[in-house]
Amino acid sequence: MRLKSFALLATLASTIGVCGAAMAADEPSEAQMKEAALYAINHPPGIVNSEPITIKSFKKEACDAPTPRGYNCGFDWQVASSNSGASMYNNISNAFFYFDKDAGKWAMRPPF
Repeated sequence: MRLKSFALLATLASTIGVCGAAMAADEPSEAQMKEAALYAINHPPGIVNSEPITIKSFKKEACDAPTPRGYNCGFDWQVASSNSGASMYNNISNAFFYFDKDAGKWAMRPPF
C-alpha cells in the first residue's frame, strides 16, 4: 500500500512540475518580443510611419504571470531613427505581449 501511495505521489509531483514548466514556456522569447516590439513601433494604429525605427539592442527581463491582457514583460532596449521623436521609446521599459492567433505570432500592446 505504501509503495502504491509513493508511486502515486511521485506521479502527481512530476505532473505538476511538467505543467508548471509548460506554462513557463508559454511566455514570449526575447526574439519574439523584439519582433513584436519592432512591428508595434513601426506600425502605430492610425499613423503612417514615414521614417522607420530600428532596434539597436534589446534585452528581455522578467515577465509577470499571465493576465487576460497577456504577459507584462520588462525589457531594456535602445531604438534608433532619423525621427527624433522615436527616442521616446527608449524610456519605455515594459509592455504587455500576447499571442495573436489570427497572425500566428506574438504581438505587443501599445505601451502608452
